[in-house]
Amino acid sequence: MNVLDLIKKLDTSSDKTAEKVIQKIVALGKTSVPPLLKAAQNTEAPRVRKWSLQALGALGDKRAAPLLLEALKDERMTVRLHAVRGLSRMKYKKGVKQIASLLKDESGGVRVNALYALTEIGDPSAAAQIQKALSDPQWYVRQAAVVACGKLKIVRAQKKLKQLSKSDERKAVRQAAEEVLKQ
Repeated sequence: MNVLDLIKKLDTSSDKTAEKVIQKIVALGKTSVPPLLKAAQNTEAPRVRKWSLQALGALGDKRAAPLLLEALKDERMTVRLHAVRGLSRMKYKKGVKQIASLLKDESGGVRVNALYALTEIGDPSAAAQIQKALSDPQWYVRQAAVVACGKLKIVRAQKKLKQLSKSDERKAVRQAAEEVLKQ
């Protein structure tokens, strides 16, 4: 199956189906990048667009980085979300600053995925922004921030982590903070 046929199959609401198609596109290699770049800019096909952003990240080709970084500013939450996931898959260190700016996004889903991306990329330069996320109104964002502090060894967060381990309203956050403090 050629890449254009596979890109058409990205018009799905199923994460599983999209991931299977992305794996097939990745198997085709870097020749998939130009048609994916085009698909990722097609505002007429929102599902194809968002999954194309992730496929570009999975391919890891740096030609996609400018488009993925630009998509972080898109008005559509799903586009921002899939762009950050693409950059995460690419482990694009040069995008850490832009990804960290998403920790202020109105969408909790975008904020938590930005934390996952920063953790996956493994660059501690966004430590200050990650620390601020420990006070996020959404418990799952706080939990992801706790994990990020642990994986990136953000020692300055220790006081806040101790506080979260004792008094966060959510058990999952308390437990995550306890785990990180043990490390």
